[in-house]
Amino acid sequence: MLPFFKKKQQPPETTPAAPVTAEASAPVAGTSPAPAPPMTDFAGRKVVVFGWGGSGRSATRLLAREGATVTAIDNRAESLQADLADGVTLLPQLDDAALAETDLIVQSPGVPREHPTLVAALAQGIPVIAEVELASRFLSAPILAVTGTNGKSTVVTWAGQILSSWKDHVFVGGNLGTPLSEAVLSDTPWDLLVVELSSFQLEGLTSLAPQIGVLLNASPDHLDRYSKVGDYYKAKFQLFAHMSTGYALLNAADETTPLVLEHYLHGAVPLTFNRPADGSDGVRMEEGILTVTTGGNTHPIVPVAELGIHGAHNIENAQATAAICLLAGCPLPVVAEGLRNFSGLPHRMQTVGKVNGVTYIDDSKATNPGAVVKAVEGIDGPLTLLLGGRDKGGDLFTLREPVFLKAERVVVFGESAGRFRMVLQGHPQVIEAETLAEAVTVAHTHAEPGETVLLSPACASFDEFSGFAARGLAFAKAVEALT
Repeated sequence: MLPFFKKKQQPPETTPAAPVTAEASAPVAGTSPAPAPPMTDFAGRKVVVFGWGGSGRSATRLLAREGATVTAIDNRAESLQADLADGVTLLPQLDDAALAETDLIVQSPGVPREHPTLVAALAQGIPVIAEVELASRFLSAPILAVTGTNGKSTVVTWAGQILSSWKDHVFVGGNLGTPLSEAVLSDTPWDLLVVELSSFQLEGLTSLAPQIGVLLNASPDHLDRYSKVGDYYKAKFQLFAHMSTGYALLNAADETTPLVLEHYLHGAVPLTFNRPADGSDGVRMEEGILTVTTGGNTHPIVPVAELGIHGAHNIENAQATAAICLLAGCPLPVVAEGLRNFSGLPHRMQTVGKVNGVTYIDDSKATNPGAVVKAVEGIDGPLTLLLGGRDKGGDLFTLREPVFLKAERVVVFGESAGRFRMVLQGHPQVIEAETLAEAVTVAHTHAEPGETVLLSPACASFDEFSGFAARGLAFAKAVEALT
């Protein structure tokens, strides 16, 4: 393992962080390492699974298999009774008496840490952990964990595809789709586990220490759940809190990297991607070629022009993917071939149609301003940008400069249309639509041959849709209707 980067690295030089300050330097409240060893014997234990979505159900099955007495809590309990497993009780809430008898709570990602029941549990010394933390206690294969505001699903899927072409048993999941508990329940002899972790999951880590921990980037997001951006960043940094060995892979160009280096690395070796060509170890782009440098020797990986997906943000994603795979021991030729063959994920800069010479691109997964900036920077030529949905509390004003520079016109829609009109005041052409379908029709009316219409909404979709995927499918359907 680890044929590249064998020499222990010194912390890479980085430029000082600007907007991110010491408020992001301390661990999130309630997420510090527990003084007692992590619980691994659940027989006879009373465990509460708080939130009964996909990860909650997987955790319930795992706990029941291990002999725990499981109570699931979900405010939809009445409608979910038909899905109950044997021996599991499902209730809409947990009373004080039951809480006092609880040995452990497994928190689902959709339940905020500030929920009164969780606050009360922590105050009573009852451990509150994430489903991924629970699952990790049963896994011995190396965990390659990836987080970041943008790009984590792409990188996890890309790295998983490459590593699966090299090893027989590679798990790919986590926040991406398949809960990590399913890796345990399958009883597969895993070679590697490539796991996407969201900030919500990272809040509940008390011992999980990946062999490779990756922070792709961090920009303000989920401010509808976090009271300030520093809390969101601190949740992201929890990925490294329990790593005493292994590698911490960081984006050299990201402003939060110095904070991770100073406050969160306690034995993990730092390594960077997206670094200037200065001869240091890491993965970077040099003269249009992705390269890897180790011990002063630089090796070409693949020309950027040959990558399977395009865009400035995907060059960063490709560097991170290559570094993960090389650190895991994957041969360089296998990595190069995998970088060429990956075609991307749905709803992430995906071309869905061309009508009258106008190209329509679905980037519905871009639910925060930072993702939109990357998307807009990757478009050449005239652009019509579709922005809208349910505001997540991010700083939409960061969109002004790139939108004014790149977009011929902007069509705003949904709940946040009014706020976008205010943010983009002074832009020569901002048009308001009520729904996404209407926004597509408006864009079609105005766009000229050779233009790109880009759905990169900077918002959640829940004002009109069940999720970003449903919004992306509706966009593709609306484009198809134009023909």
